Amino acid sequence: IRTGDLASIAPDGLVRIVGRSKEMYIRGGYNVAPAEVEAVLSRHPLVGDLAIAVRPDPVMGEIGVAVVCGADAALTLEDLRRFGAEHLAAWKLPEALVFADEIPLTAMQKLDRQALRKLAAPESVAGGE
Repeated sequence: IRTGDLASIAPDGLVRIVGRSKEMYIRGGYNVAPAEVEAVLSRHPLVGDLAIAVRPDPVMGEIGVAVVCGADAALTLEDLRRFGAEHLAAWKLPEALVFADEIPLTAMQKLDRQALRKLAAPESVAGGE
């Protein structure tokens, strides 16, 4: 049975759902599940809410953009990347940062990935460029 869920098996043998296959993007030939990156970076002490948006990139194909709201004003892209590097491969880390008033949600209260893409447009991005 195909559910579209992405999962990993932890060393303790437990299966953990890490995202949906249709949300995955490809950065420089590597598959990246935004939900996995979000789970790690949202634990940063200066982050309020966080989502990973995807935007096209002429060199890498697609890149991740961290969209944060309710964050401490001192938060930088480098802070997020340094924090994430302790738990994620370098190619999974976001390459840009956007501050937003809120993380867009659908009527069903799920992340609105299309609205996130608009927030990740180059003219919206701070840092990392």
